[in-house]
Formats: sequence, structure tokens, C-alpha cells
Amino acid sequence: MTYDPDRDGPRVLGPGFNDRVFAVVRTVPRGRVTTFGDVAGALGWARAARQVGRALAALPGQDTEVPWQRVVLASGKVPCGPRQASLLRAEGVDVGASGLVAEFDRRRWKPRVGR
Repeated sequence: MTYDPDRDGPRVLGPGFNDRVFAVVRTVPRGRVTTFGDVAGALGWARAARQVGRALAALPGQDTEVPWQRVVLASGKVPCGPRQASLLRAEGVDVGASGLVAEFDRRRWKPRVGR
């Protein structure tokens, strides 16, 4: 598939993208998870899942009010290892030894599109 600006939107995400990502992630309820793609889609950038990941990676340290741990891969796998799995377990989300969120389809929460 090739890039189509009418279908995919402009390639440059622009200023304030990270703050918009953080705002969407703050809406994910405790005990639920969402995906990088779900967050991107809610922002109107369905193909910007990697940029969502970069925005979350730019968070300042561990003491952030953004619940970054609630964002997982589309497969239901926890991408950030034991720390993320531990934080999710503390919220009541069962994460298996392989890093997969148990009952992912039931736990998955999709933010509203067009935030």
C-alpha cells in the first residue's frame, strides 16, 4: 500500500501531538488496556501507532500521571516488560508469563475517535 495524503492525512504530525496522545491515554480506565493503534485512531491518525509509542517513550520518568502502562500491542502483548506487567497486575489486569494480557478482547478499551 502506498501513501495517499487524502486517505492517510499529512505525514507531519505537528506540535502538540504528544500532549494529545497523553490526553487520550489519561482517559483509559483503570483495569483496562488499549493499543497504540487505538490511541492513534482516536486522534485521527490511524497509521501513527509508532508515533504514539514515541510520545509515550518521551514521558518524563516513572512518576507521571499518564497511565502509559495501559497501552499495549495490538496482539495484547505488553511491550515494556516486567515493570509494565507489574503495574497492570496492580490494576487487576491479568498478564501471563509470556507478557500477554489475559482476556485481551474483554479488557480492551477503545477511545472515542476524533478527540
